[in-house]
Amino acid sequence: MREADFIKLYKKRSGDKDKKISKEKVDRFWRMLFKALEEGDKVKFKDWGLFEIKEMRSRKIIVPVSTEVIYTKPKKTIKFRAGKGLIDLINNESGGDDE
Repeated sequence: MREADFIKLYKKRSGDKDKKISKEKVDRFWRMLFKALEEGDKVKFKDWGLFEIKEMRSRKIIVPVSTEVIYTKPKKTIKFRAGKGLIDLINNESGGDDE
């Protein structure tokens, strides 16, 4: 799902009149999440999931054409682990479309 599709879905479910308002709400959520992750390494939403900053190690990449070996730089990235409540919600949502 692309961001534009998610914004349309959010607008429909939240009852917002304007797509711009929905986009601003979603952007505000992401800004607050990133700000919270800067202050600490983890943000946990009960029964929904866990956002955390992980250190990615350097990787070895071989370019097939020249067989040159390149090493990437280590970096930090945001990882998400889904919680039991979100997994159950998704499984129940997809199974309930038969009605």
